[in-house]
Amino acid sequence: MGSSMSSPARAPPQVRSILARWIATAEAGQVLEDHVISFENGRILSILPKAEFGSQPDLHLPTHVLIPGLINAHTHTPMSLLRGYADDLPLNEWLFQHIFPTEGKFVFEAPTDEAKEFVKRGSELACYEMLKTGTTVFNDMYFHGDATASVARQAGMKAVLTQAGLLYFGDDAVFTGLVKQNVDFCSGLLASGDSHIRPSLLPHSVYMVPEEKLKEVKAAYDNCGGHVVIHTHLHETKKEIEDVAKTGKSAIEVLDSVGLLNSRTVCAHCVHMTDAEIEVMAARGANVAHCPRSNLKLGSGIAPVADMLKAGVNVCLGTDGASSNNTLDMLTEMQYASMIAKGSTGDPTVLPAKEVLEMATIRGARALGMEKETGSLQVGKAADMVAVDLGCIEASPVFDPLGQLVYTNSRQVSHVWIDGRCVVYEGNVQTLAVDLAATESIVSKLREFRRSLPSK
Repeated sequence: MGSSMSSPARAPPQVRSILARWIATAEAGQVLEDHVISFENGRILSILPKAEFGSQPDLHLPTHVLIPGLINAHTHTPMSLLRGYADDLPLNEWLFQHIFPTEGKFVFEAPTDEAKEFVKRGSELACYEMLKTGTTVFNDMYFHGDATASVARQAGMKAVLTQAGLLYFGDDAVFTGLVKQNVDFCSGLLASGDSHIRPSLLPHSVYMVPEEKLKEVKAAYDNCGGHVVIHTHLHETKKEIEDVAKTGKSAIEVLDSVGLLNSRTVCAHCVHMTDAEIEVMAARGANVAHCPRSNLKLGSGIAPVADMLKAGVNVCLGTDGASSNNTLDMLTEMQYASMIAKGSTGDPTVLPAKEVLEMATIRGARALGMEKETGSLQVGKAADMVAVDLGCIEASPVFDPLGQLVYTNSRQVSHVWIDGRCVVYEGNVQTLAVDLAATESIVSKLREFRRSLPSK
């Protein structure tokens, strides 16, 4: 790795109006041609045909589709440091023999300053990649959330997170202490009115947080007035389901019984679901973060997304962490989500391009309680926008811009705005520099520790 990756010296011009070849609003498949979107003070003022705009737009994007900022509804940003660390392994072996021991060494058991350095450098890598690929909001699950929040603020991104993920390893006092840290962190965010960093509670899963401990999480949720996102893993593997079933309840029944299955709950994966379980999710208004690439790579299976959507479950998209996906690119996630749904059901009409765009935008915003703020291009909403260039020969001709956006690999994010601020200009991240020398210092230690783990 080199010494550093600095933001470009040339600052982007001031832009308050954009003429785009296409504007996909993520509302009912709407695509507008040759329209101008104007914004001021971070908000969208108007979306008008070029002929009605009345003046010359500040920026012309003749080969681009303008879409809402993408929303990554499930990820673990610091785990970008573990990209490719334990490939080609089943989830249980990957997690318990490789990931947990490494996180124990570098995060759980490390001195606080070293653990926060790990989180900071991993978050920098993740935020840089997410900006480059059009993500403006991410729902994170990790530890030392204050370090990730600091990086997100610097990047200009919006995030949902808390101070520490909740895992129970048999020590009641430690778990209670973690819950208190989270309540304090969430209460502080709620009191501050921070519009970019929103609070959450992170019980890892029912197989890692038993029912009695989930009751403590529910009490914390109540202490925060229910104004936080509950973010958890659910029904990712058959083994997980079998292990939890030994308690006499399914994970869904446990979450429901303690009051943690509601419209503020984001359940990652939901790969193995019965019809009855899908009905419970729909009845409770719980949200599903579909992570197709991670589920495929870990051999976990293919989530029944078409069935969940048909039942009325709000399904959005996430990448999972870079250690189980290897990329945080939501455009790629959209492509996989659509194609594996078609292949697994034998129905090519399932999950069309317009629907997976909604899953990556407005439905993610709905899951995070942000649908009035972002997730679609509407007058009054935040000017969170991504310009994707469809102008290269490999993406030509363009009969359907949404089809090219989802199904081709030859499309490039050129610009990203968050609250009207240009954070990516002509493909260059403007707000965040990655210190590659500091990152390499950690990576060299990871390489050394990796040699002590079981060989694949």
